[in-house]
Amino acid sequence: MARHLLKLTPGQRDNAHGWVEKALHMWQPGAAFVMEIREPTRSDEQNRALWSLLGQIQKARPVHNGVQMDTETWKCLFMHALGREVRFVPTLDGSSMLPLGLRSSRLTKREFSDLIELILAWCAANEVEIQHFDAANDDHAPARGAAA
Repeated sequence: MARHLLKLTPGQRDNAHGWVEKALHMWQPGAAFVMEIREPTRSDEQNRALWSLLGQIQKARPVHNGVQMDTETWKCLFMHALGREVRFVPTLDGSSMLPLGLRSSRLTKREFSDLIELILAWCAANEVEIQHFDAANDDHAPARGAAA
């Protein structure tokens, strides 16, 4: 059986029951199915706002504590500040560090809102002026579907 995503709403209750029944009907000894119920992940609008903010921060502060920064590294620092575990390992040639294990695409909408609020609070405390949240005006937003 292929993977199926279903937005769980009162109107979709019968469909959800149907998928569970279908999985149980297809069950064979040694087979397993997994059901995951979770909050929805971040929206495309939230993702565009994040990358717009990170691009503006990188332009305003290309160096942080003596380290040359890019938008991905800024994102990892803010994810760490949000309470997400971050591991940095040296690159193969040892010339820089690579962040591991952080994917903002796995944040729920609520967690993503917290991340954006944390970034805005940091900008205010560090006098980094934010002009907009429009990724169309920013060169740092990844292409749609890119890992975030």
